Amino acid sequence: MLAAVLGIAATTAPTTALAQPIGQCTPPSETPVTTASWAQQRMAADRAWPLTRGDVIVGVVDTGVSATAPALSGAVLPGTDLQGGPGNGDCFGRGTFLASLIAARPSSDPHVPFTGVAPEAKIFPVRVSDDPPKIQDHAGLANSIAKGIKAAVDGGARVVAVGLVATLDMPDLRAAIAYASERDVLVIAPAAVPKKGQLAFPARIPGVLAVAPVGPEGPVQSPTYGADPAIAAPAQQLVGVAPQGAGHRLSSGNELAVAYVAGAAALVRAYHPALPAPEVAARLLNAADHPSTPLPNKVIGYGVVDPFAAVTTIPNTDPPATPVPEDLAVPKPAVPDPAPAARALWLAGSITAAALLLAGPVIAAAARRRREN
Repeated sequence: MLAAVLGIAATTAPTTALAQPIGQCTPPSETPVTTASWAQQRMAADRAWPLTRGDVIVGVVDTGVSATAPALSGAVLPGTDLQGGPGNGDCFGRGTFLASLIAARPSSDPHVPFTGVAPEAKIFPVRVSDDPPKIQDHAGLANSIAKGIKAAVDGGARVVAVGLVATLDMPDLRAAIAYASERDVLVIAPAAVPKKGQLAFPARIPGVLAVAPVGPEGPVQSPTYGADPAIAAPAQQLVGVAPQGAGHRLSSGNELAVAYVAGAAALVRAYHPALPAPEVAARLLNAADHPSTPLPNKVIGYGVVDPFAAVTTIPNTDPPATPVPEDLAVPKPAVPDPAPAARALWLAGSITAAALLLAGPVIAAAARRRREN
């Protein structure tokens, strides 16, 4: 059914992104998608492209990003691998998938509509791990994420998308978030965690924009959060690219939602270059597709990110107008003037007297006639 929705023959559907077998890398994907995914349609980022295409550097802290992926040609900087060397290669594939959602360039084939949210953004890749599911040392992971964030900031990133989640709070990670904040860099991270009771870092750290996942039908069923979500974005049944091959692949994962928010942030930062990172975050929240519930909603925060609205909305920054005070004093009644009443009484008395004078002879004549009768 999904293949039919995406316009792909069932026998030629893109490979679903899964953890690579031990000792192997993610295989190339050669089948292009010829219909925009539900998420790309929902984001409708192309409405903002006449104004901005997001020409800023976005850090992707995850498994590295393949510079040889055709959809990312010219978009990937060398970056860094925390184990040494550049980060512009990717065995696992998730970092490349994230980067494609952010910054994939338009295809030369007019029948292939896949494009990233910010198709002029540059990607600074940071490889923290080649196999995230095998990570057991979450204290070490938190410290590695911290190093990755600092590396991306030093690499010129104005937005940093973190695809990894540590379940432990570490001083180095908080220091890295402070380092990014001091240099006006917006950090975006997943709010969801694999297991109930776990905490999500760096999403729980103040200043980080925590992202919730949504699917084609709305919020994911029974989400497990390790941080209160601030905003939401698509994370299920997404179309992106593999590290190799000119085709596309399908993938789902709560952490993938950070890519759409990072892409929207890149559009805003490019169009409003003087806007500091906290105001970029506030603009994303205020322009989101709000739910009908009180905000923030416990499942999707302030709503699903809206790239076009985030770029174009003009916030009302005028201070509240002070109402003009009303004069509610009731004036005292004027001292009554007795003259009109006196004149009225005098006139009434005069009329009565005149009436009596005129009626007197008639009354007297009537009385004589009664006596004579």
